[in-house]
Amino acid sequence: MRTRTPLLLATMATIVPIWLAGPPVGERGPEAAPAALLSRDGYSATARALAVLSTWDRQRAAAWRVGDPGALARLYVRGSRTGARDVGDLRRWVGRGLHVSGLRQQVASLRVVARSPARIVVVVTERTVDGIAEGRGRRTAVPTSAWATHRVALRHLGGGWRVAEAVAQPAR
Repeated sequence: MRTRTPLLLATMATIVPIWLAGPPVGERGPEAAPAALLSRDGYSATARALAVLSTWDRQRAAAWRVGDPGALARLYVRGSRTGARDVGDLRRWVGRGLHVSGLRQQVASLRVVARSPARIVVVVTERTVDGIAEGRGRRTAVPTSAWATHRVALRHLGGGWRVAEAVAQPAR
């Protein structure tokens, strides 16, 4: 048994840090960036921005899951063209008797281009995965979106982060 102890310790010393760090950003789901990162010293601006965006994405997915255009609209700054498009899309799905569950953003890269306590601007490359449309006795997978790069401006208003605009960026 003594001969296995060093091997076990070496294995644990390798696996535990990897497990605690989690998968690479491109493989993480929204749950990978807990809001706790926002208040912990030592985390980069990128990690904090990813946490904010991931939390926002989970809230958006929840609004889509229950088919609530009002809840979705509250995630955007008043007058946001991006918000108006998203709310319009949700209303069309709900109008057809469909709810979309399981929406998740898969992030390949994220770069902070501006930040202050009340504003974050990021350039993020991501895609939407895992959506399921249900209703009227049907259940079908929502196609995975193509990878897209957007410049996303978020503002901290009324106790939460809201998207002001998300603008597609040209491919490099």
